[in-house]
Amino acid sequence: MRRLRSIIYVALVAAVGLLAATVSPLSVLLASMAMVAFLAIARQMNFNNIFMIIKRYAKNVSRIRVEIRAKLHTGFRDYNDSVDGEESHSRNCGFVR
Repeated sequence: MRRLRSIIYVALVAAVGLLAATVSPLSVLLASMAMVAFLAIARQMNFNNIFMIIKRYAKNVSRIRVEIRAKLHTGFRDYNDSVDGEESHSRNCGFVR
């Protein structure tokens, strides 16, 4: 029973792969190249380092997103300006929604 189930799973994955390759061969080629590149990098590094890099990247993106939202809601206009530049605005900016 277990062997029959694994054969069915392999056949389903192959059928979905062939269908995807028929519909959009370029995207299947790009996806397979990405998987090969990921596996080549994963063989050189251990998976724990890869997961830590992805986690650090997600944390940085989340922090930057929160900063941008805070600046939008407080009304700062120049988002690339330094803190000194933000304090030098001559008039108060209203809330932006």
